[in-house]
Amino acid sequence: MIIAGAGPAGLASALFLLDRRPTLAGRVIALEKAHHPRPKVCAGGLIPKAIATLDELGIDVDVPAVRVTAGSARTEIGTVDIPRGEVLCTIVRRDQFDASLAAAARRAGLRIVEDCRVDEVDEVEEGGGGVRVIGTRGIFEAPLLIGADGSGSRVRRALFDERRGQLGHGLMIDIPVDAQTSPEFRDHCYRFDFNCVAAGVRGYAWSFPCLVDGRPHLNVGVYDQFTDGRAPTRLMIEELRNAFPQIKIPSEPRRFRSFPIRWFDGGQRFSTRHAMLAGDAAGVDPLMGEGISYAFEHGRLVAAAALRYLDGDCGALADYDRVLHRGALGRKLSRLAFAARRFYGPRHRFYFRLAHLSAKAQQIGVDWYNGAYNLDEVPARRLIARWARAVLMREPVR
Repeated sequence: MIIAGAGPAGLASALFLLDRRPTLAGRVIALEKAHHPRPKVCAGGLIPKAIATLDELGIDVDVPAVRVTAGSARTEIGTVDIPRGEVLCTIVRRDQFDASLAAAARRAGLRIVEDCRVDEVDEVEEGGGGVRVIGTRGIFEAPLLIGADGSGSRVRRALFDERRGQLGHGLMIDIPVDAQTSPEFRDHCYRFDFNCVAAGVRGYAWSFPCLVDGRPHLNVGVYDQFTDGRAPTRLMIEELRNAFPQIKIPSEPRRFRSFPIRWFDGGQRFSTRHAMLAGDAAGVDPLMGEGISYAFEHGRLVAAAALRYLDGDCGALADYDRVLHRGALGRKLSRLAFAARRFYGPRHRFYFRLAHLSAKAQQIGVDWYNGAYNLDEVPARRLIARWARAVLMREPVR
């Protein structure tokens, strides 16, 4: 079996495969275009859903991390404070985290071919069928291919419909700070600002505490959900600076790192006869652009489908596609796409005003987003009932 990409989605796929069938050790190959530890432009936030998956796989977060236990979100209507409590997010540096995950996958039996860019991908039907991948390190053939090669996926381009309208855009930079005076470090919090929507940036600005070479920094950035007709880079930087005026954020575009974010679209396919898409190649959360927890969930589903396929179930890959459309993961991503259309649309003020009405609904929403207590797998009617009981009968939200 071939996995294109050795980031969280590809590595999670391999880890779940090898955990459930150790006899595959040495028979699963991941083709990685870079070399671990490789630079990765990403804020590096692990929400509780992602941490729970790592716990399930028996993998510790053994790299430097900052744990966030509070937060705030500013909108045109006002500020929503997320009260201090449980861990909301664990912030890591992706080069370190991915390298640690790759080491765990290697120990489990994954072969990683590094410095191997995927150039061509073909499905072949002769001899039982399968895939042929031509890379810079050779030609690889296997009965099954997992495309986990990021937002610019070569696998997606070769075997699936390419929809540029699904691409978002992010800019980010790391700013050194004094941990004693920085609110993010002092209060163990992250900050979001959605005021940029009114200026034409269909997304938000963020400020996360992080450690760079052991020293405190703020990872600050701005996300626009759309690439086609997106906001100009200078406008995005201006809105980022407006969101956090107390942070010394430069204005020169060359100082920022830019990256694409492919978000989930329920109108696309996620499998062919011999291939499946996972992680950023399949699409992340359209509202916030979060992708790591979904990469892990894709990995779990991909592994289950792959094992059925290898055991002779010809419908396994089609079932994977159906699960991503109709299962819990697909429903969650579709609801986030619904929310993005409202919060980033022409009537955004109305929807932000609705979001400000109930603190209890906000808490349920945060827990649902983070996958805490498996709330993201609970039917919507039960979430509404939980909120109603909390409001009318003063029951605790959790």
